[in-house]
Amino acid sequence: MAQKKTWDPWKMYDISPEEMRAVNERSKMKESIRAEWTKKFTDPWKGSHPGSSLFDPAVQRYMSLKATESDYCKRTLRSAAISMVIFVLPVTFLTTYLIYKKREDERRYRSGEIMYKDRKSKHMY
Repeated sequence: MAQKKTWDPWKMYDISPEEMRAVNERSKMKESIRAEWTKKFTDPWKGSHPGSSLFDPAVQRYMSLKATESDYCKRTLRSAAISMVIFVLPVTFLTTYLIYKKREDERRYRSGEIMYKDRKSKHMY
């Protein structure tokens, strides 16, 4: 005879009932806001009268942040060093390596170590 389960893992939480109630209320609020946004966004008459564009405060905050981002960027020695490491040094090292490699290959071709027909870049201009 199978016994009834004493606990259900899908109904057991590690938070208090008050916190669970608050989580459920926030979830309902989010759902209502999402439903309102969907209703407004899919309204076929939303562009038929002036001033009818949708206003989303979160999007406005993001756009304001991007517009004023440079005002809050502090130029410090650390930020300059990070810029050097990310942008300038890799380009410098790669350019130096490629110039060295090209000169070395050219020296080998001219000295006869590698036959001209066996060069690596024979199909390039």
